[in-house]
Amino acid sequence: MLKKLWSSYHQWYIKYSRFSKGDEQDELSYFRDKLFVSILILIFPLSVVSYFPSIVTAILLDKWLLLYVDTIAVSVIAFLFFNVKIGLRIKKIVFSINLFLLSFALIFYIGLKSSNGLLLFMLSVLVTLYSGKKAGIWTVVCTAIGYLLTVVITYFELIDIEVFAGERIEILIIIFINNTLIVLMSVFSVSFLIRHLHNALLKEHHLQNELIEKNRNVVAAKEKAEESDRLKTAFMANMSHEIRTPMYGILGCAELLKSHVSSPDKDFEEYIEVIETNGQELLDVMSDILNISKIESGLMTLNKSQFNVNANIKTIYKEFLPQAQLKNIQFTINNFIPIDNSIVHTDFEKLTVVLKHLVENAIKYTLEGGKVVLSCSMNANNTQITFILKDTGIGIPPDKLETIFNPFYQVDVENKNALHGSGIGLSISRAYVRMLGGDLELESIEGKGTAFMFSIDVGLKGN
Repeated sequence: MLKKLWSSYHQWYIKYSRFSKGDEQDELSYFRDKLFVSILILIFPLSVVSYFPSIVTAILLDKWLLLYVDTIAVSVIAFLFFNVKIGLRIKKIVFSINLFLLSFALIFYIGLKSSNGLLLFMLSVLVTLYSGKKAGIWTVVCTAIGYLLTVVITYFELIDIEVFAGERIEILIIIFINNTLIVLMSVFSVSFLIRHLHNALLKEHHLQNELIEKNRNVVAAKEKAEESDRLKTAFMANMSHEIRTPMYGILGCAELLKSHVSSPDKDFEEYIEVIETNGQELLDVMSDILNISKIESGLMTLNKSQFNVNANIKTIYKEFLPQAQLKNIQFTINNFIPIDNSIVHTDFEKLTVVLKHLVENAIKYTLEGGKVVLSCSMNANNTQITFILKDTGIGIPPDKLETIFNPFYQVDVENKNALHGSGIGLSISRAYVRMLGGDLELESIEGKGTAFMFSIDVGLKGN
C-alpha cells in the first residue's frame, strides 16, 4: 500500500515539475539532478510532518526563535518544491543555503547538544551527491568559516551566546575542528565513490553501444546472407529451368537420330546411348536443383493421388537392380504391405523421389559384394507405411549424421570413386518425407553400414 502510494506521489511530482533529461546532458549530471529531485520529494513531506510537533514544543518551552527558524526553513523547502519556474541549479543553491543557515541557527540557539553536527554532515554529503565534489568542498569551507566565526564571537564576546556561556574555548575549537575534518572526509569519500560509479556507468554505456553496434552488424549480415540465399535460390531455379529446356531438345534429337539409322552401327549407337545417359543424369541434377530451390523458397506443394504402392516399389526395384548387379551387390526387397491395402492416397511423385534417392545412395556407397535391403510395412490401422533401407556400405561418421542432410553436402569427399551427384538428394528426401507427414531418420556405423527409416501418412481407397 505504502509502496503504491509513494510511486503515485513520485510520478505525480515528476510530471508536475516537468523533470526530464536535457538533450546535451550527460548521464552523471542527469543522475545528480534526478537525485536532487528525489531528495526534494522525500524531504518536503518529512519537514511538514516534523514541523507541527516542533512548533508546539517551541511554544510550550517559549522558544520563539526556534519557531521562526523552523517556519522559515520549511517555507523555503515548500517554495522550492512547488515552484517549477526556477531551474534545478538555483534550487540546489537555495536548498543548500537553507540547510546551512538552519544548522548554524540551531548551533547558536541550542548549542553543542543539538544535532547541528549531524545536519552539517548530511548537508555536505547531499551537496556532494547532487552538485559534485567542488560544491561539497565549498560546503566544508563555509562550515569551517562558520565554526571560526562562532569561536571568534564566543572568545571576544562580540555577541552574547547563552548556550556557549561557560564553555571552554579549547573544547569548542577541538569539536569544531573534528566536525570539519569529518565533513571533509565525507566529501572526499562520497566524491571518490561517485567517480568510480560514473566510470563504471561510462564503461557499461560503452559496452552497451558496442553490443548494439555488434547486434546491428549481425542483423545486417543476417539480412545480407538471407538476401544472398534468396538470390542463390532464384539463380539456381532460373539456371535449372534454362538448362532443362535445351536438354529436352538434345535428348529429343538423340532419340530421332536412333530412329533414322538405316543400318546397324555399334559405335553410333554407343555414342547415342552416352548422350542419352549423361543427358538424363544432367536433367535429373537440374530437377533436383529446381526442387531444392522450391523447397527453400516455400513454393513446393503436395499433389496427392491414389496409386498402387506395391507396383511403385516394384518399379523402383527393377530400375536399380541392374546397377546393383553391376557392382555385385545383393539388392533385396522385403515388402510386407498387404495386396488388399496396396492402394494408398499420398503424393506419388515425392514418395518415388525419396525412395529413388535413398536406394541410389545405398548402392553408390556400398562396396562390391555388399547388401542393400529395402523393407516396407503398414501399421495395424492401415494409416501409415514404414520404409527401412539398410546397406553394408561405408557408413557415416557420428559427427556427420546431421550434416549429410545439408544441401550440396557429400558424405564421403575422400572416396573419389563414389563421389558423384549433386549432393542434395538427402536434403530433398528429408523435406519430402516431412511434407508427407513423417521424418527421415538414420542409424549408421562407420565402416559397417547405414539404415534410413521413415513413415508416411497414407489414406486407403474407400476410407
